Amino acid sequence: MELIIAIAFLVAFVFVMRLFGAWMLRIDEVIKLQKEILNELKLIRSNQK
Repeated sequence: MELIIAIAFLVAFVFVMRLFGAWMLRIDEVIKLQKEILNELKLIRSNQK
């Protein structure tokens, strides 16, 4: 019985870590896109002057 609980805990832990990793990667992608947008806006602003 203890072995089943240990295996279930391990599987749950791996699943949660995968979800956390995917969440962190999406945040990194959003930050990267925001930096690109900011650079484009700066370029447009510098061309208007």
